[in-house]
Amino acid sequence: MLALSVSALCLAAGGEAIAESQYGAGTGTITAQAKVNLSVTVPKLILLRVGAANTAVDTLRWSSALEIPAVPTPALAAAANTGVDWNGAAPAATVAAAAGADTLTVYAWTNAGTGTIHCALGAWNATGGPADADFTVTAEGTLPHPGANLGACASTAFPSNTVATGTWTYALGGTPAGWRANTYTNTITYTAQGI
Repeated sequence: MLALSVSALCLAAGGEAIAESQYGAGTGTITAQAKVNLSVTVPKLILLRVGAANTAVDTLRWSSALEIPAVPTPALAAAANTGVDWNGAAPAATVAAAAGADTLTVYAWTNAGTGTIHCALGAWNATGGPADADFTVTAEGTLPHPGANLGACASTAFPSNTVATGTWTYALGGTPAGWRANTYTNTITYTAQGI
């Protein structure tokens, strides 16, 4: 009996798991039960991709064009002392995205109970250009954009254990004729969170 006790203590000290044990004795039907607890740990994971599959930050680009009235005459970027029939009215301004530079592919996945995505727009490098709300975003697919425009970023849910995917198309509106000449830059930060 002493040898069995010492042996059990040695096993316990060695880090071995000790199972529950019982016995039954007597006459008729006898039983003995033992229970084993099962534990499976699955770590939380969240994945987010906005744009190209690389580590570089994608840049969406727009440019404004000015037309001199009365006959719409494009103002050339590299021109000096060029004759024009200007009638004294303010130029008309339009804005256009660089070819293919206004749509991003997006993906998100999480195994957390609830997945959300949020956006935050940083500070502009200069004042006098477009407003945050001038940038609208249209989402197609199963991953919604967190807000209809960049001035109204909000937390938006996406399903767990399913790849949410789609495209986000950015458009620049506003009144480009009122913007001062400059190159305006900013960064949008998208944050996916699993709770």
